[in-house]
Formats: sequence, structure tokens, C-alpha cells
Amino acid sequence: MTTEVNEADTPAPPPREVLTATRLRRWSEAALLLVGVLGLIGFAYPTLVFLDHLPQVDPRVIGVSVDSSRAAIDQQWIVQALISAPVLILVSGLPVGRLTGPGSLPGAVAQAIGGLAVAFWALAGTAFANIFFFGPDDHCRYASCWPLHEQIWAMVVPGVLTGIAMLVMACLVTRLAWWIRTLVPVVVWLGTVLVQHAVWTSYLLEIFQGPPR
Repeated sequence: MTTEVNEADTPAPPPREVLTATRLRRWSEAALLLVGVLGLIGFAYPTLVFLDHLPQVDPRVIGVSVDSSRAAIDQQWIVQALISAPVLILVSGLPVGRLTGPGSLPGAVAQAIGGLAVAFWALAGTAFANIFFFGPDDHCRYASCWPLHEQIWAMVVPGVLTGIAMLVMACLVTRLAWWIRTLVPVVVWLGTVLVQHAVWTSYLLEIFQGPPR
């Protein structure tokens, strides 16, 4: 004698626990966010701005104060890029459920803080370096110390745009997939850095070495 089993009477399988609700997931995300934020606060300036790879014009003399060969993308440049890209990814947190799902609120907060840190270091770090380098006894060749301030703005473009991208992505945490919000700052940063290196020696240095026009 066979007993017919009613599907309605069959107990449903227990729902899978949401990934964000597990303790391991929360602690893992907290650890990743901490590493990412500390990395951006402590190392965003030397790793994201790439000042050592950009020859600069000394406003006190005519000519390039740094060997132009350092503008090439060398092994050190690649190492810095391999450090910077994962840090930008870590600071965005983990996805909720799937990779195509949105990110978490802690990830958005950490990404916003990281964006502020990137923009701050790009602006303040470069400005402090120039203030320290040019003391009261230094005399600039041209008025307004050309091209000191113009070089500063040209150098900080990648860092500032990356910081802005991180802030915008953090505000769109519930509207964009996690992987989009994570990769956009990396693409913005790497793209602007590559463009900066492409036009620096071939175009900008020629402008900086002459009198202001």
C-alpha cells in the first residue's frame, strides 16, 4: 500500500542564512575594512600619487629638477600599482549575498572615509612637500613662482578624481552592484595616472620649463 505524500504537507527546507547575518562575515568585513582604511590613510599619498615618477621643474631655475627617466613605468611603479589597487578594493567592503548584489552600509562608510583620505593626501601631501622644499631664502625665477602651483595641481589630479569617485560610489551603495562600486575608483585612478604619465614629459614639462604665458 502506497501512501501519497501531499506536497503542501511537506515541510519547507529551512531558509539559508543571509550572508550578511553570519558572524564570520561581519568579522571578515570589519577586518578587511580596517586594513583598507588604514592602508589609505597611511599609504595613499606615496602609493596613489606617484610623485617620484614625475620629473618636476624647479621654479628657481630653468630646467627639470628630476631625471626625466624616472617618468617611465618601471618595476617600482608596477609594485606601487599592485599595492594601491587591492587597497581601493578592500575599503569598499563585501557584497550583500551575491557579487551582483549591493554593498553593505559599513563598506559605504569606509569607502567614503577612504575617499576623503585619498583626496586629502593628494592635496595636502603635495602642498606640504612643496612648502617644505621652498623655504623663505629661496627665490623663484618668475612671478608667482611659476610653475610651482601649476605643477601641484597637475600632480594631484589622479588622487583628487579617485577620492571623488570613491565618495560618489559610497553614496550609490544601494543603487549599484557591489563589483561596479568597487572597480570604478580603481579604473578612475589607474586611467588618470596613465594619462598623466602619457602627457607629462611630452606636453606638460615643455609648458612648465618656459615663462608663464
